[in-house]
Formats: sequence, structure tokens, C-alpha cells
Amino acid sequence: MRPFVGFVFEGGQHSGDVEGWVARAREEMAILLARRLVDTDLLDRVVFVTDRPSLAERAASLAKVDTAVTPAQSASPFHFGRRLAQVIAEYDAAGFVYMSGGSGLLMSMDELAGFVLATQERPGSIVANNVYSADMFGAADSQAALCTELPAADNGVPMAAHAAGIPVYGLPPTTGNTFDIDTPSDLIILSDVIPILAPYAQCVRDVAAAGPVERATPALVAARAALATDLAEIALIGRVSPATVADLNSRTTCRLRVYSEERGMRAFGRDKPGMARSLIGKMIESGGPQAFFASLAWCSDAAFIDTRVLFAHLGAALSQEERFCSDLFLWENVSSGDAACLVQAALDAQIPVMLGGHSLVSGAVRALAACTGRRGVV
Repeated sequence: MRPFVGFVFEGGQHSGDVEGWVARAREEMAILLARRLVDTDLLDRVVFVTDRPSLAERAASLAKVDTAVTPAQSASPFHFGRRLAQVIAEYDAAGFVYMSGGSGLLMSMDELAGFVLATQERPGSIVANNVYSADMFGAADSQAALCTELPAADNGVPMAAHAAGIPVYGLPPTTGNTFDIDTPSDLIILSDVIPILAPYAQCVRDVAAAGPVERATPALVAARAALATDLAEIALIGRVSPATVADLNSRTTCRLRVYSEERGMRAFGRDKPGMARSLIGKMIESGGPQAFFASLAWCSDAAFIDTRVLFAHLGAALSQEERFCSDLFLWENVSSGDAACLVQAALDAQIPVMLGGHSLVSGAVRALAACTGRRGVV
């Protein structure tokens, strides 16, 4: 009988110190994820896919986990879709679930099992945590995924399947399945909530503590306090989903000021410099970042901002290391003048401002809210 396989992918090259720090934390997460997938007892095999030899050695030492080493390719960039098709064929997987190494740490064992079961119960379709930008997805019948041209990045697989006429179903969004650790801001928030939401992940917290978090930590502490304050005004800007708004309304007594724009930006190919259209970005261009943050402080007590939309709008062609530095308010390490000024203005703002990517205004802020211990809709 052909197996139902769980694939954990983690790897890639990093060129900077901040990238390396996040990569080390994700490695710890990926190892934990592989162990926990084994513990669901719902998978015939768990396969750890990586291009890092040292990480492959660690994964190979895990009980009931196979490793698939991806050869390093300097000539061409890594293509997720092709590699997924290769390992599906290599392990002759009848069906599979895929999870990125930075996903799922806050999912309970019941929630992990529920993801596997939801996939197995929908033959001929794709099940994903986010149809527009997935960090985890699966197919009860592998052919449902392979009958379309799989994209170069994991996020776009559900949308590619949908475009090919394959039914795609989204999991009910939760804190656990929406929080993927892609950026430094994700990581420092994860570290903050681990004692309450994931005490089994102290190893990740230890890595996070070693990073250059001196500027970002005070903003996090103050923003968390605002989330726990009655009637505090919290601004959410960027790729904010209705599910995130509903979750914060159910968990906090804050008043939310939400401006959602460019959802599905990566899946639709609008994440390239100059492709996104952001009203907030237009305001920053018109009046300057200092004036924007002064206005934001006039009506808000704290802000969570998905800067990737703004950077794309501003035409800032930043490296990943530069984007990561921006999350930590290391504006001196950002080459684009417009982006650096934006980051410096956020650091100097009169209110705490958290900067990051999509997960910041999704799973990350939800995780912070889950730790406030408050309930109520305003």
C-alpha cells in the first residue's frame, strides 16, 4: 500500500548575520515539528527535506524520520514545486501533507492531527492553512497537486491548484496555523509567548535571545501592554484578514483601527518593487514618514505594520537581510533611503510600532492577544 507522507521543508542559503540568526531558530522549530508530526500517529512516514548537511544529520537522528537532502544548486535558485514533485515521487506518496519548517509551532497536537485528517478526508482537493498564501497544505491524492505546474515558492501552491480547476479548501484560521516564523519580528514575538503557548519550545527561545533585539524589544513590550489595556486603540496595517480582526475582537477589549491592503500580494506576483499599490504608502510619500507616524500616534496607542506592502509600493528593492534588519529597527543597514527613513521614523514614533511581514498582522498579533488573558468585543 502506498504511504501517506508528511514532508517538512527547511533550508536555503543566508548571507547576513540576522538571516543566520532567524535560520538557526527555524532549524530548532523544524526539528520539533518533525517530532510532533511523528507523534500524531497518522502518517506512514515523515520526511525532512533540507539542503543543509548539518541539519540533515540532526534530522536523521530522529526516530521514525527520513531525510531527503537537496543538493546545493548555485547555478539556479531553489524551485519548491520541482523539489516537492521529486520527493513525492521518491517516496511514492499516495497523499501527503507539507509544512514549512517555520510553521506550526503553536499548533496543539489535536490541531496538527486535525490538519492531517482534514487533508485525508478530501480526496481530489488541496487543503491549506491559507488559500492565498500557504505555509502548509496537503492532498489526499498526490496527483491533485501534481496535475498542475507547481510554483517556485510554497505560498502559491493553493492558488495554482485553484487556477487549474482543483478544489481548494482553507482550514479555519487559528493562532497556531496562521503563525509562520519568517522574520525577526515573528521570532521575537514567538519568544515572548513561548512560556504560555509552547513551553516545549525553550530551545527556540534560547536562540531568539541571542539576536540583535535591543531596539525591537521595548516596542514589543509596550505594544503587548497596549493589547492588554481596556479600550486601547490598536492600528493594524497591511495584509490583515477579517479572521485576524475577529480573533482580536474576541480576545481583547481594544478598539481596532484596521487598514487592509494587498492581501495575496505574493501569490499574485505583486511583491516586486513598484508592483503593489498601497494607500498608506501613498500617504507616506505625500507627507513623509515622520508626519505619517505623528498622525498615527494621534489616533492610536500602538501599531502593527506589514512593511512588505509598503516596501513594494515604494519600489524598495531590499535584500532579505535588509528587510530583516528593518524589522529590528536597524535602519542604518537598509540601503534604500525611503525605506530607511520609514524604519527610523517608526523607531522614533511617539507610540510603540512593530514592523514585519504578513505574519506580524496575522498569527503573531493573534498570539500576543492570546496571552493577554482578556475577553470582550468592542
